Amino acid sequence: ITKEDFQTFDHILCMDESNLRDLNRKSNQVKDCKAKIELLGTYDPQKQLIIEDPYYGSEKDFETVYEQCLRCCKAFLEKYH
Repeated sequence: ITKEDFQTFDHILCMDESNLRDLNRKSNQVKDCKAKIELLGTYDPQKQLIIEDPYYGSEKDFETVYEQCLRCCKAFLEKYH
């Protein structure tokens, strides 16, 4: 994520609270930040707010994250399209 991203994009979506804190901190250093920064899980119809990093998990964990991201992205696009 670059400083220009905060000025260019309407939305910046992230997976967990650590990402959210980091992005909010960075956005505070950007003049004219227009991006709305929020958790992708905010859009999850199943209300799973946090998308856990599956890196140290099993193959099933990757599938779960994929399905969660798919649901959230679909709901996000339906809201803003």
